Amino acid sequence: MRHATAALLSTDPSVADRIGAAYDALSTLHRQIEDHAALLLATRAHSARVELPTMIAAAHINAEAERMGQLARELAEIARTRRSWASIPAPLLGVLGDLSEVCLDVATKAAEIVESYETVGAAELDKRGDEVDRLKQLLYEQLLSRPGIIDVDAAIDLTMAARCYERYVDLAVAVANYGALLAMGTPRH
Repeated sequence: MRHATAALLSTDPSVADRIGAAYDALSTLHRQIEDHAALLLATRAHSARVELPTMIAAAHINAEAERMGQLARELAEIARTRRSWASIPAPLLGVLGDLSEVCLDVATKAAEIVESYETVGAAELDKRGDEVDRLKQLLYEQLLSRPGIIDVDAAIDLTMAARCYERYVDLAVAVANYGALLAMGTPRH
Protein backbone atom coordinates (compact mmCIF):
# COMPACT_ATOMS: atom_id res chain seq x y z
CA MET A 1 0.00 0.00 0.00
CA ARG A 2 2.93 2.30 0.68
CA HIS A 3 4.11 1.88 -2.91
CA ALA A 4 0.58 2.30 -4.25
CA THR A 5 0.26 5.57 -2.34
CA ALA A 6 3.61 6.73 -3.73
CA ALA A 7 2.32 5.90 -7.19
CA LEU A 8 -0.87 7.80 -6.53
CA LEU A 9 0.99 10.93 -5.50
CA SER A 10 3.69 10.60 -8.16
CA THR A 11 3.66 11.96 -11.68
CA ASP A 12 5.65 8.95 -12.93
CA PRO A 13 3.21 6.31 -14.28
CA SER A 14 5.85 3.55 -14.13
CA VAL A 15 5.68 3.63 -10.31
CA ALA A 16 2.16 2.16 -10.46
CA ASP A 17 3.29 -0.64 -12.78
CA ARG A 18 5.50 -2.13 -10.06
CA ILE A 19 2.49 -2.81 -7.84
CA GLY A 20 1.23 -5.52 -10.21
CA ALA A 21 4.37 -7.62 -9.74
CA ALA A 22 4.17 -7.28 -5.95
CA TYR A 23 0.51 -8.31 -6.03
CA ASP A 24 1.31 -11.35 -8.18
CA ALA A 25 3.89 -12.44 -5.59
CA LEU A 26 1.31 -11.96 -2.81
CA SER A 27 -1.25 -13.99 -4.77
CA THR A 28 1.22 -16.83 -5.22
CA LEU A 29 1.96 -16.82 -1.49
CA HIS A 30 -1.78 -16.73 -0.75
CA ARG A 31 -2.39 -19.85 -2.87
CA GLN A 32 0.57 -21.65 -1.29
CA ILE A 33 -0.75 -20.95 2.21
CA GLU A 34 -4.22 -22.15 1.25
CA ASP A 35 -2.78 -25.34 -0.24
CA HIS A 36 -0.64 -25.94 2.84
CA ALA A 37 -3.59 -25.38 5.18
CA ALA A 38 -5.74 -27.82 3.19
CA LEU A 39 -2.96 -30.40 3.34
CA LEU A 40 -2.59 -29.93 7.09
CA LEU A 41 -6.32 -30.28 7.60
CA ALA A 42 -6.42 -33.44 5.52
CA THR A 43 -3.44 -35.12 7.21
CA ARG A 44 -4.19 -34.08 10.77
CA ALA A 45 -7.96 -34.03 10.87
CA HIS A 46 -8.23 -36.62 13.61
CA SER A 47 -5.07 -36.12 15.60
CA ALA A 48 -4.69 -32.36 15.88
CA ARG A 49 -8.03 -30.88 16.80
CA VAL A 50 -6.22 -28.33 18.97
CA GLU A 51 -4.56 -26.91 15.85
CA LEU A 52 -7.85 -26.36 14.04
CA PRO A 53 -8.63 -22.91 15.53
CA THR A 54 -5.09 -21.81 14.76
CA MET A 55 -5.35 -22.97 11.16
CA ILE A 56 -8.73 -21.30 10.73
CA ALA A 57 -7.44 -17.99 12.11
CA ALA A 58 -4.36 -18.24 9.88
CA ALA A 59 -6.56 -18.92 6.85
CA HIS A 60 -8.61 -15.81 7.66
CA ILE A 61 -5.46 -13.73 8.02
CA ASN A 62 -4.30 -15.06 4.68
CA ALA A 63 -7.60 -14.13 3.01
CA GLU A 64 -7.61 -10.64 4.51
CA ALA A 65 -4.00 -10.09 3.40
CA GLU A 66 -5.01 -11.11 -0.13
CA ARG A 67 -7.83 -8.55 -0.09
CA MET A 68 -5.41 -5.92 1.21
CA GLY A 69 -3.16 -6.67 -1.76
CA GLN A 70 -6.12 -6.27 -4.10
CA LEU A 71 -6.84 -2.84 -2.62
CA ALA A 72 -3.22 -1.77 -3.09
CA ARG A 73 -3.50 -2.90 -6.70
CA GLU A 74 -6.75 -0.92 -7.07
CA LEU A 75 -5.03 2.18 -5.73
CA ALA A 76 -2.18 1.67 -8.18
CA GLU A 77 -4.73 1.36 -10.97
CA ILE A 78 -6.26 4.69 -9.93
CA ALA A 79 -2.74 6.15 -10.07
CA ARG A 80 -2.13 4.63 -13.50
CA THR A 81 -5.35 5.86 -15.08
CA ARG A 82 -5.94 9.11 -13.25
CA ARG A 83 -6.82 12.18 -15.21
CA SER A 84 -6.61 15.79 -14.08
CA TRP A 85 -4.83 14.85 -10.86
CA ALA A 86 -2.89 18.11 -11.06
CA SER A 87 -6.16 19.99 -10.54
CA ILE A 88 -6.56 18.63 -7.01
CA PRO A 89 -5.86 21.34 -4.41
CA ALA A 90 -3.19 20.71 -1.77
CA PRO A 91 -5.69 20.52 1.16
CA LEU A 92 -7.49 17.60 -0.48
CA LEU A 93 -4.21 15.85 -1.21
CA GLY A 94 -3.26 16.52 2.41
CA VAL A 95 -6.35 14.69 3.66
CA LEU A 96 -5.55 11.82 1.30
CA GLY A 97 -1.99 11.76 2.67
CA ASP A 98 -3.35 11.64 6.23
CA LEU A 99 -5.62 8.75 5.25
CA SER A 100 -2.60 6.95 3.84
CA GLU A 101 -0.56 7.47 7.01
CA VAL A 102 -3.30 6.12 9.28
CA CYS A 103 -3.84 3.21 6.91
CA LEU A 104 -0.17 2.24 6.88
CA ASP A 105 0.13 2.67 10.65
CA VAL A 106 -2.83 0.36 11.28
CA ALA A 107 -1.44 -2.24 8.86
CA THR A 108 1.98 -2.10 10.53
CA LYS A 109 0.44 -2.55 13.98
CA ALA A 110 -1.72 -5.43 12.73
CA ALA A 111 1.37 -7.15 11.35
CA GLU A 112 3.15 -6.63 14.68
CA ILE A 113 0.26 -8.26 16.54
CA VAL A 114 0.36 -11.29 14.25
CA GLU A 115 4.17 -11.54 14.33
CA SER A 116 4.51 -11.03 18.09
CA TYR A 117 1.70 -13.41 18.88
CA GLU A 118 0.25 -10.90 21.35
CA THR A 119 -3.26 -9.62 21.97
CA VAL A 120 -2.05 -6.20 23.07
CA GLY A 121 -3.07 -3.41 20.70
CA ALA A 122 -5.82 -5.13 18.73
CA ALA A 123 -8.63 -3.19 20.43
CA GLU A 124 -6.80 0.12 19.87
CA LEU A 125 -6.90 -0.39 16.12
CA ASP A 126 -10.69 -0.12 16.05
CA LYS A 127 -10.29 3.48 17.25
CA ARG A 128 -7.94 4.17 14.35
CA GLY A 129 -10.73 2.99 12.06
CA ASP A 130 -12.83 5.83 13.51
CA GLU A 131 -10.03 8.23 12.57
CA VAL A 132 -10.16 6.96 8.99
CA ASP A 133 -13.92 7.51 8.92
CA ARG A 134 -13.40 11.08 10.16
CA LEU A 135 -10.76 11.81 7.50
CA LYS A 136 -12.88 10.30 4.75
CA GLN A 137 -15.82 12.44 5.89
CA LEU A 138 -13.57 15.53 5.88
CA LEU A 139 -12.48 14.74 2.33
CA TYR A 140 -16.08 14.36 1.18
CA GLU A 141 -17.13 17.57 2.92
CA GLN A 142 -14.31 19.48 1.25
CA LEU A 143 -15.24 18.06 -2.14
CA LEU A 144 -18.93 18.88 -1.74
CA SER A 145 -18.48 22.30 -0.14
CA ARG A 146 -16.54 23.62 -3.12
CA PRO A 147 -18.19 22.28 -6.26
CA GLY A 148 -16.20 22.88 -9.39
CA ILE A 149 -12.87 23.19 -7.57
CA ILE A 150 -11.70 20.02 -9.32
CA ASP A 151 -13.06 18.17 -12.30
CA VAL A 152 -15.39 15.21 -11.92
CA ASP A 153 -12.78 12.59 -12.89
CA ALA A 154 -10.35 13.79 -10.23
CA ALA A 155 -13.15 13.88 -7.63
CA ILE A 156 -14.10 10.30 -8.49
CA ASP A 157 -10.46 9.23 -8.24
CA LEU A 158 -10.16 10.87 -4.83
CA THR A 159 -13.30 9.23 -3.47
CA MET A 160 -12.27 5.84 -4.83
CA ALA A 161 -8.81 6.19 -3.27
CA ALA A 162 -10.36 7.18 0.07
CA ARG A 163 -12.60 4.11 -0.09
CA CYS A 164 -9.56 1.89 -0.77
CA TYR A 165 -7.85 3.26 2.33
CA GLU A 166 -10.98 2.78 4.41
CA ARG A 167 -11.39 -0.86 3.34
CA TYR A 168 -7.66 -1.49 3.82
CA VAL A 169 -7.91 -0.33 7.43
CA ASP A 170 -11.00 -2.49 8.00
CA LEU A 171 -9.09 -5.52 6.72
CA ALA A 172 -5.99 -4.68 8.77
CA VAL A 173 -8.16 -4.46 11.90
CA ALA A 174 -9.61 -7.89 11.03
CA VAL A 175 -6.05 -9.25 10.65
CA ALA A 176 -5.19 -7.84 14.09
CA ASN A 177 -8.29 -9.44 15.61
CA TYR A 178 -7.46 -12.81 14.06
CA GLY A 179 -3.88 -12.37 15.26
CA ALA A 180 -5.18 -11.80 18.77
CA LEU A 181 -7.24 -14.99 18.43
CA LEU A 182 -4.09 -16.84 17.43
CA ALA A 183 -2.38 -15.52 20.54
CA MET A 184 -5.19 -16.80 22.74
CA GLY A 185 -5.19 -20.23 21.06
CA THR A 186 -2.57 -22.89 21.12
CA PRO A 187 1.01 -21.80 21.72
CA ARG A 188 3.44 -21.67 18.82
CA HIS A 189 5.76 -24.62 18.45
